[in-house]
Amino acid sequence: MVMTPESEHSRLLVIQLERGARDPLVLAKALAAARKTPVQDQMIDARKSWGIVAEDLAEEEANELVQVLLASGVASAVCPASSLVELPAAEAVTTLQSLPAAHPVLIAVAGITITSTTTTTEKKGPTGAQKLVSTALMLGTGLPIKLGGRTRTVEKTHQEQTLVFYADLFYRNPSRRMRIAAAEFDFSCLKERKLYQAQANCKLLIGDLVRIAPEAWQNHGTQVLLEGKPIQTMGYRSLSDLEREARWLLTLQAAEI
Repeated sequence: MVMTPESEHSRLLVIQLERGARDPLVLAKALAAARKTPVQDQMIDARKSWGIVAEDLAEEEANELVQVLLASGVASAVCPASSLVELPAAEAVTTLQSLPAAHPVLIAVAGITITSTTTTTEKKGPTGAQKLVSTALMLGTGLPIKLGGRTRTVEKTHQEQTLVFYADLFYRNPSRRMRIAAAEFDFSCLKERKLYQAQANCKLLIGDLVRIAPEAWQNHGTQVLLEGKPIQTMGYRSLSDLEREARWLLTLQAAEI
C-alpha cells in the first residue's frame, strides 16, 4: 500500500502498516535510530503511538523517518493528516439486541485500570491506656501530665484500582460506533454460559461476535483478551488510546478498499 501527501505543503503523518503483534520495544529502537537518542527515551512515544508513529511533520522529515523505520524492520508509510479516519460518535449499548444487524468491520477491546481516590477524616487523640496513665500520674504528682497529645483531626486518603472493559464495534454504510461498557452490559444473552465476572463475560461475548463476523478486524486488546494473555499486556491507559488505535486501523482498512 502506498500513501502519498496531497500537496508539498501538507502536514504529514507517519503510520505503521502492519497490524500484527504490538511491540513498543521494536518501535522504540527504530525511533531511537531515527532520532539518534537512547532507546529508553523513545519508549513513551512508542507505547502511546498506537500505530500513528509521528504527526505534524514536513515532507522531508516524514520521508526520512520512514526510511529509517523501514531499515529497522518497521513497515511504515507517509500520509496526509486529512487521510486519518475520523471516528463516529460512540453510541452506548447495554443489550445484544441493540447492536446493528450488519457485521462490524472492526472489533476493538480495551481493559483500562481506573484509579479512584476517597478521603476520610477521623479524630485522633490519647488512647484509653494513655488516659489511664495520665490520670495516675496526675494523682501521684499533682501535675497535669497528658500522654498522647491533644485530640486532632486526621485525613486519610485511600486509592482503589478497578479494571474496566470496553468494546467499540465499528460498522460501515452507515458509519457507526457502538460502545459496550462491560460493567453496564446485560450479559443475560449468554444464557447458561453467563459467569459472575465482567471480564469473563466480556471475553465470551467478544468471542461470539468474532465468530459471527470473522472478517472483522481485531485490535490488539481483542487479541489479548481472546488469547488469554495477561490483561496488563494490553497497555491502554484510557479510552483515548483505544480511539487512537481504532483511527489507525480504520485508516489502514480504508486504504485497502
